Amino acid sequence: MEIERQAAKTGETPHLWGRSAALEKLNNEHGLTGNERILFEQFARGQYLITQGFQLLAENNLTAEEWKKFRTIANERTSEIADGALAMRAKRNGQRV
Repeated sequence: MEIERQAAKTGETPHLWGRSAALEKLNNEHGLTGNERILFEQFARGQYLITQGFQLLAENNLTAEEWKKFRTIANERTSEIADGALAMRAKRNGQRV
């Protein structure tokens, strides 16, 4: 019923409205809603920091200065980090980016 109401508002048939909604979702930020994108960015940022931190530890290069540098990068480039993670996932799944 809600689909029919929304479709009526746009003048489309329920089928066309549903198709448009699905395509919009697929083409918008890898199908993530705004709230999902925020959460994903925070997870990707955390993964980035964990990965970099363990790499610095493994190489015995973990200093306060190096860690601060990576934290700054993670804070300033969270969206780029998330985009990179989504692109890698799409590539693994054989999807276009």
